[in-house]
Amino acid sequence: MLDEIVRELNGLPAEELAQILRLIRAKKATYHHPLAFVQEVMRFQAVPASEDGKYSYTMTISDELLNRYGILHGGLMTAFIDTAMAETAFVIDSTVERAFTLNISVDFIKPGKSGDLRADIKVIQNSRVIIVFHADVYDRDNQVVATAMAHFYKQHRRE
Repeated sequence: MLDEIVRELNGLPAEELAQILRLIRAKKATYHHPLAFVQEVMRFQAVPASEDGKYSYTMTISDELLNRYGILHGGLMTAFIDTAMAETAFVIDSTVERAFTLNISVDFIKPGKSGDLRADIKVIQNSRVIIVFHADVYDRDNQVVATAMAHFYKQHRRE
């Protein structure tokens, strides 16, 4: 198996080999951090919290994430938003062990093309077990490409 993998890697540019190495490491990290691989594929990053109550995250639209029309696949946009909202649940409540999406509604405003996207997440309601989020997703030109609303269930750590 390793010989076959090495044959496939032969001749690839250094940049692609570096990307493959990052993906291998992210795959191994999923044993402790379940979304590590998905976040690496998206190049998901948290942006330092702002003072206006928004939590922001970025992802990079690489060629591998484009559909046959040359735009970001809608399911991947939804996954980005969902991941950003779940990460926000952990940031705002340190007692949350798991955050489960109960529902999510995404409105696609314009196509996501190459470059970075930024999701600004706002907490609409935060009760003991339910969080309601709103998201606005912006492209590199600061144009809204999607909006979303979602409800998450918070499972707290047991003492």
